[in-house]
Amino acid sequence: MSPLSSLAIEHDLTELWKETKPAREGEPGLQRVYTTNMVAYAEDHETGYRVERALMDLTQFHPGRYILIRPAMDGTEAPLRYYVSGYCPFWTQQREHRVCCDIIKLVAQKDTIENLYGFTFSLLVPDLPVELWWPGDLPMKNKFFANMAEESNRVWIDSSKFKHPEESLARLASVWPKRFPNTVLGDMNWIRIQRWRALIAELFDGAWSRHLSQIKQVTIEYGEGSHPLRGFMLALWMADKLNWKYEGPRVRAVPEKLRFESRSGPVEVILKAVPVQDAKRDRIFAIGILTGGDTPGFFTLVRDENPHVVIARAEVDHHEAFSRAVTFDHLHSNQVLAEGLKRLEPDKTWDAALQLAGSIFEKPVSF
Repeated sequence: MSPLSSLAIEHDLTELWKETKPAREGEPGLQRVYTTNMVAYAEDHETGYRVERALMDLTQFHPGRYILIRPAMDGTEAPLRYYVSGYCPFWTQQREHRVCCDIIKLVAQKDTIENLYGFTFSLLVPDLPVELWWPGDLPMKNKFFANMAEESNRVWIDSSKFKHPEESLARLASVWPKRFPNTVLGDMNWIRIQRWRALIAELFDGAWSRHLSQIKQVTIEYGEGSHPLRGFMLALWMADKLNWKYEGPRVRAVPEKLRFESRSGPVEVILKAVPVQDAKRDRIFAIGILTGGDTPGFFTLVRDENPHVVIARAEVDHHEAFSRAVTFDHLHSNQVLAEGLKRLEPDKTWDAALQLAGSIFEKPVSF
């Protein structure tokens, strides 16, 4: 490892790729490819291990320059250390090149991390998007986070990791557009419910869309003993898409029942905790949508015993309209990020849901 500087790190990366055996005539060559920059922060060694594994897997979908930053475990360690590694996850379509990219790991004392953003940016590949992944709790007063967020194209948070999700979401809704107006905010938890949103849309596809305006009640079941955040976010998505207006008071915590007003009358959303055996208890397990009108209906999505199958079913005017089994894949962190990185533009639906959350929760203090 060379004396610490951005040039030294680039030199070590160059030497790393030189150590790879050169391709013989007729064999595929090595090609370093970068489609994005991503900086990830891990608050401890255990989180750092999981994040590093996710970044390694992410290179299969989006080869890029990945930088992992975590605090040193021992206060007697050097203020800043670095490690470099290279990955060649796949071949080009013509199998003429091995497509490779790299990961830089920075391990620093906490007081060093506060002022590390300038050094971090000097390591990024120019003229590519800069993504910041913050997998832990929302930081209140963190100089490194604030400076990185201000200069990044997008910041990825994970609201499922928030210690106080209601307070944190209210703060993001209130403060983010003002403090970081040029930085897109993405939530990994929002992407996790993407499949549920698609399944609800499929329930009301075609001729069944006429029932959307007649929704009277929505029940979302989640694992007992966990936080109902994903179900709450799903309710916000429905409210935004169907132009429901929230009719309840501001609350400190996600309530069991939410009251909305649609064009055809009141809508009640029930977040119901149910006993489950699944270790991932914060997952959504069932959705029931009751509609009124001349031909009342009951549309349901229920997870099967097989966790990768959901049963979609509808009864209309007391007769079964359809019943089908659909596949359901649970995404790991690298897959969630890979899905999010497919688009560079802001997710307007997420932005609208966040602002709706901000109007439901008590007003927060600033960052």
